[in-house]
Amino acid sequence: MSIRKLDPQEPAEVSYYEGYNRGHRDTAKMLARRSLMYLLVGMFFGGGLMFLVANAGVLDRLGAEPVVEDPALSQEKPKQYVNAINWAKRFTVGIVAKSPDRAVRAGDALGRIPGQTHVGSGVILSADGYILTNAHVIPSDATELSVVLGDDLYEARFVGHRPEYDLAVIKVNAKGLVPASLGDSDKAEQGDVVVAIGSPHGLFHTATEGIISYAGRRSEATGTLVRNYLQTSAAINPGNSGGPLIDLTGRVIGINTWKLASQGPDGSDSIGFAIPINTARRVFEAIINADDRNRDSTISSRPRSLQSAFLGVSIDDGYRPERGEEGARVRSVIYATAADKAGLQAGDLIVDIGGSKVTGLDDLRTALAGRQPGEKVQVTYVRNGQSHTIEVTLGE
Repeated sequence: MSIRKLDPQEPAEVSYYEGYNRGHRDTAKMLARRSLMYLLVGMFFGGGLMFLVANAGVLDRLGAEPVVEDPALSQEKPKQYVNAINWAKRFTVGIVAKSPDRAVRAGDALGRIPGQTHVGSGVILSADGYILTNAHVIPSDATELSVVLGDDLYEARFVGHRPEYDLAVIKVNAKGLVPASLGDSDKAEQGDVVVAIGSPHGLFHTATEGIISYAGRRSEATGTLVRNYLQTSAAINPGNSGGPLIDLTGRVIGINTWKLASQGPDGSDSIGFAIPINTARRVFEAIINADDRNRDSTISSRPRSLQSAFLGVSIDDGYRPERGEEGARVRSVIYATAADKAGLQAGDLIVDIGGSKVTGLDDLRTALAGRQPGEKVQVTYVRNGQSHTIEVTLGE
């Protein structure tokens, strides 16, 4: 009988760790199988997505050359013109001169030609309100002078003129005026860039750009003693007369005066002329040295808005024989305006507005010019021989 020695028993921990390792290996295999499955599914859907993207052309756009921005776009725009014009607008004004009606005879009947309104420009040359302009801007029979400063109108008085130079001076009473900066017109050269500022066709503070086309242009055709003009390509139109021709520092080198008229298909254009400021300044000083400043008491210093009240009627006015009636005959009433809301009708004869007698279109305009939109005013009119008075709320 043989005796076999038994192997020693393994500790309980060994069995535990063997089971743990088998479970860990099983879990790792399961995760590997799932990862492979997810990878295959992802490749399938990713391939389909890339096919759709390629057909849409997105890849072509992504591979295109990057857009290079123009370096000029990243730079601040030049301000030389802007600064010069903004400075010159402070001393450039609009001028409105009104002439009276004229009575004329047509056979045995009397008629009337309405007065005219003349629009020009001017340059403030002193802080106390002296303004230089062209003499032809102010007609000899002018009965009313106004100066446009910003959004306001100021009453002006005529100081004097020198027709032989086509220059005149007027005066306003206003605060905060900025006199012009004057350059030296003797140093102006052909090719210098210039800007003309004025009121062409009543468009106040309009700026046009050009160059000095010729410095010292002689002309015998203007009827003045000015012989050496500054010729410019900057557009000069009716209403520019009397306004400044400035350089790019904002200094005045000339007073815009006239241009060659464009006639026919071969007519000229952009050929304007300005009186050199050195000549204009000497004439200006001679005129104001002879002025009686005590006359300033005759002009008002109270501005009125350019935005006058609006009634909303067109007037049958102009050349017509007298019919024994005085007033402004309504030709038509504009729909939804103050006149329409108040009940005025075509054919009504307006004879009074707010206590001011109305004998024609000019009186009507004058009566409305000093009033503001929204203001209530009594209007008296004649309809079918009977007088009526209504209250009208003026519009804009």
